[in-house]
Amino acid sequence: MNWIPVLPGLWLYPNESCNVYAVECSGPNAGITIIDAGTGAWVAHIDELPLPVKALACTHYFRDHSAGAATAADAGIPVYVPEYERSIFEDPDQHFRERETYIIYDNLWDLYAPITPIQVTGTLRDYDRITLAGTEFDVLPLPGVTMSQCGLGFTLADGRRAVLCGEAIHSPGKLARIAPLQYNYNDLSGAVQCHYSAIQLSHYSADILLPSLGSPITANVQDALSLLQENLLALVGVRPGVSGALAHQKSARLHRVTDHVWKDSHSVANTWYIISDSGKALALDYGYNSATCSGWQSYARPARRRALLHGLDGLKEMFGIDRIDVVLVSHFHDDHVCGIPVLQRLFGTECWAAENFADLLEYPEAHCFPCNWPVPSRVNRRLKLDEEFKWEEYTFRLHPMSGHTRFAALIGFEADGKRFAHTGDQYFFNNGVTSFADNSRSQNHVFRNGALLDGYQVSGEWMLNWKPNVVLQGHQDAMWTDAAFFRHISEWTMDYAELAKRIMPLGEAEAHFDLDSWGGWIWPYRTHLKDASKFALTITVRNPQPTEAELTITPALPAGWSSDPPQVQLNAAARQEVSTMITVTPVGACRRQPIAVDLGVNNKRFGQVAEALVTIGFEQF
Repeated sequence: MNWIPVLPGLWLYPNESCNVYAVECSGPNAGITIIDAGTGAWVAHIDELPLPVKALACTHYFRDHSAGAATAADAGIPVYVPEYERSIFEDPDQHFRERETYIIYDNLWDLYAPITPIQVTGTLRDYDRITLAGTEFDVLPLPGVTMSQCGLGFTLADGRRAVLCGEAIHSPGKLARIAPLQYNYNDLSGAVQCHYSAIQLSHYSADILLPSLGSPITANVQDALSLLQENLLALVGVRPGVSGALAHQKSARLHRVTDHVWKDSHSVANTWYIISDSGKALALDYGYNSATCSGWQSYARPARRRALLHGLDGLKEMFGIDRIDVVLVSHFHDDHVCGIPVLQRLFGTECWAAENFADLLEYPEAHCFPCNWPVPSRVNRRLKLDEEFKWEEYTFRLHPMSGHTRFAALIGFEADGKRFAHTGDQYFFNNGVTSFADNSRSQNHVFRNGALLDGYQVSGEWMLNWKPNVVLQGHQDAMWTDAAFFRHISEWTMDYAELAKRIMPLGEAEAHFDLDSWGGWIWPYRTHLKDASKFALTITVRNPQPTEAELTITPALPAGWSSDPPQVQLNAAARQEVSTMITVTPVGACRRQPIAVDLGVNNKRFGQVAEALVTIGFEQF
């Protein structure tokens, strides 16, 4: 017998590159779920198990845990993998094509990924309860050796609670390996995430932990996890930045601004909560959990980030609130919105967004503006700019804003006798936010976001007119305004525009594509087709001239492709953006095939000002 009985209804195949567990269910749809695939040697011995194997779930993508999934899939066993790792399992060729292997300063172990494509049946979504082969599993986010590792909690036949926890722990106080925790060149950001996972396992109150490397922990589970947290603190103690991030996990969850306005201290981009008298919570933005985004800016690929809950424990503790009613969004960037789809899936939370960027939230595949979270948010309410709307007893008004990004809105409201303004990521100060008299301004405009020359003038005029007592923004504490603060706001407009004019030809009589230098864009940016069928594109271009002009739009397509019409001519007012639609007929299969549009203005050619990508005939984009 190659399988060893470990606990009631639980078997272990020990002669593998990792622990391969078999979970038995004897109820309806009875069967076996295998956890982690090792090399796949166990597949030849599944007939020794008491029931048929009906599913395989992998906790993470490391090859010593995942390589055998290809053998299992070939044997007809459905394979389930962590949601954020699906592309690595299904298309390792693309993963390795994209991964830099010369000048490596990010040391994530993503070169330890499977090398054989694996047919994936389904994903393990964070916080879901999923039934596999008759057994109900809770999907637990357990970041650490990979940012996207999952654990599976279930109930044993004898009623005890167990967690198949991957590499979240090896034995009391220990991990099997710490090298994968060094995400960057010389950091230990993964230790922060491992510490978070130890806390989550502790909260789950399991009786038994079943690590993928190491022996089952069947007694004193809380002590084992506490010792792990203690040892992780010691490990990062000589790394001040990392140790501070780790210690922050145990800090207060919410900080008071006023009686009804609170800051979430565990969010990367600030989440602010407004509490209604009826006991509901509205969030201003909802992005990453700070515990699981240590060093986050270095890892901009979707598989290297993760949207996890935060703030709910604090809301429950302080106000007895167990869900967020509405998220009101300041702008579309991932660090401000990535958690919204999770809230919507778990709690039915509504998303309210300004009409000037709602489409970017609902259709992320259709654009290529920066910091674009790939999971759509369902926008329940599209809000017009400069019109009042209500949530509970509060009245809000949105106003256009560009600078950091044109796809944003200022948010004004009153609470606790104070005027508030939420300014997204528009305004930052270099020397904190407690004093403004001798402070200096930090320019935060990002050109590719759609930085327009009048961006700070538009927001500045609104700020000077609204005169908020308190300013909430994306990455600094609440700002209590004074005369010096508003002097900065007034001067910001001049600094921004005058410096740009010094360095670029942006005069009123000059031809230019504004400060962001966009000639236009194509919507959708990504087109994904099963076969070579016709598809429609909307092309937006900008008139760079200070006077009305005729714009000529000519698609630039691969050989054999055609468009209808083959060329479009539009009249556009000075500096105006105009749009047109074309239909493209492709030929054959392709993967991320670039196409473009050429722009002519009167008698001058400006070249291929915008591109888009097309995939035809491939499962993955």
